[in-house]
Amino acid sequence: MAALRVPLQVILSRAAAPSARLLLPLHAHLIVSGRLAASPAALTSLVSLYARSALRAAIPLLLPAAAPPPLPCFNAALSLPHALALPLFRSLRLAHAPDAFSFPPLFSSAPSPPHLLALHALALRCGLAHDLFCASALLRGCLRFGLADHAHRLFDELTQRDVVVWNAMVNGFAKLGCFDRAAECFRRMREEGEAEISSFTVTGILSVCTATADLGRGAAVHGLLLKSGFGNKASVCNALIDLYGKCHRVGDAAMVFEGLPETDKDLFSWNSMLSALQYSADHVGTMKLFARMRRTALWPDAVTVAAVLPACAQTAGLLVGREVHGYIVTSGLACDGVLDVFATNALADMYAKSGGLDEARHVFDCTSQRDVASWNIMIDGYASHGCGQEALKLFDQMIQGGLVPDEITLLGALSACSHSGLVEEGKGFLKRMKEEFGLEPQLEHYACVTDMLGRAGRLDEARKVIEEAGDMGAGVWRTYLAACRMHGDKERAQEAARVLMTAEESGSGGWVLLANTYGWEGNFEELEEVRGEMKRRGVQKAAPGCSWIEVGGENGGSGTAMHAFVSGDKGHPEADMIYEMLHMLICWMKECGHLNNITPLYPTECS
Repeated sequence: MAALRVPLQVILSRAAAPSARLLLPLHAHLIVSGRLAASPAALTSLVSLYARSALRAAIPLLLPAAAPPPLPCFNAALSLPHALALPLFRSLRLAHAPDAFSFPPLFSSAPSPPHLLALHALALRCGLAHDLFCASALLRGCLRFGLADHAHRLFDELTQRDVVVWNAMVNGFAKLGCFDRAAECFRRMREEGEAEISSFTVTGILSVCTATADLGRGAAVHGLLLKSGFGNKASVCNALIDLYGKCHRVGDAAMVFEGLPETDKDLFSWNSMLSALQYSADHVGTMKLFARMRRTALWPDAVTVAAVLPACAQTAGLLVGREVHGYIVTSGLACDGVLDVFATNALADMYAKSGGLDEARHVFDCTSQRDVASWNIMIDGYASHGCGQEALKLFDQMIQGGLVPDEITLLGALSACSHSGLVEEGKGFLKRMKEEFGLEPQLEHYACVTDMLGRAGRLDEARKVIEEAGDMGAGVWRTYLAACRMHGDKERAQEAARVLMTAEESGSGGWVLLANTYGWEGNFEELEEVRGEMKRRGVQKAAPGCSWIEVGGENGGSGTAMHAFVSGDKGHPEADMIYEMLHMLICWMKECGHLNNITPLYPTECS
């Protein structure tokens, strides 16, 4: 028997799902040696192995009704799927009285609330429903099916509660979306002091704080962690990073992340920090952190891709995006060489926004399943690159394929018409949007059509579109004002300017455009009036524009770096050379007649 225990213990510890090639010879050896009949412990271990293998349906053959095995052997078999475990449970009741280990696996595998409640009733008859081991499994089962009130009654009936029971309530309510109840359970756990909190308690309540954006309670839990000694556990730190990231406290998230030892950072730690940076639109920070992650032994997963690819798209980081694409293929995220629709859409969007339109189309064409978002990305990509005919051709293919376009699809088609001068096609799309597709045009659609007509110099028609838009806000008027300025129509520009002056929701963009209009006309009195009105209303100018450029090594390898440029900023180490080149470009553009009505932002000898 001593010789038998070692291989069984090794198999049990190392084989989560033992194969038939390993299990059947072991079974045969136990039978031939006579140890299976002589040792109930050997039979229990063998049943436990079968329950975790592909041969679990053979377990009933190991439990003959003529000579019922001991109760632990039956209990080991009850971890089977419910349909297989229930007949064995009936056999168990004929041979033994169930104990506290008999019901939990059945609670966990119950397929529906009626099955779970029937088992609960039977556990009450057996006097086991209030056993802590049984109760924790029953509570998890109730909350899994959304039986929140039933779980609360059972919980209140318990005379004793350990940390497992409390954790079942906190985490169960959190997963169910009952955040107030989860927070109340955590408060009671702390006040009643029946059990000390564990890392599972902390991650459960932090998930509640994250879901409700409750930064105050989350910070209080963080303080509790520092006192209780859980602050250095990776799972707890990951939950804290997620909380601070979702609350736009990237500095605090970074503090927790950097405080975690490098050897303790797992994939979830990196993904949580990447997601926190991306959630706060720190695209350059996201890409820098991803570069650090690549130097570790961790491979990215779908969450990593979801955080990094949008950052590449927003910063036109084509080289890094290609590396992420390579990771997707080589790390197994692509099943049989085929990407799922989410990864495909993220890749196509990255390539389209980074200037790799041909690569975006290749990814799109290689996708076996395309949703509406897939078509929207490509239509918008072609539109933004001025390939209006290609965008409209894709739109027709989408309709012919049986997919129904949404508001984003129509906006992409209208943008394609606007950027390519396809005025009549664009007007037709606005009409089809209502009549054919049953979609009500929004502000963006009216603004796009106004821009399209304004670019073509058809200002009367653009004015009619504004009237059709009605109370859509100042966005359409801003577009109309820009078109009037483009064509030198001061009278119409002043009309649009007066509307913007009275629009409360125009925002800083409208006010700045209005001020620029008066400056363009040389009407400096009105310009000062606009600036004074902005101060009186407390209108703050929006953050300056920002651009990124990716500079790589000889082959775009590890020497790749991302440089950010903010409007008016001179903090770059090569700012003088950059602005000198900018001035040269402005002069060239002015000489070519492209800046006839616009004063350069930075005065030079050519202004």
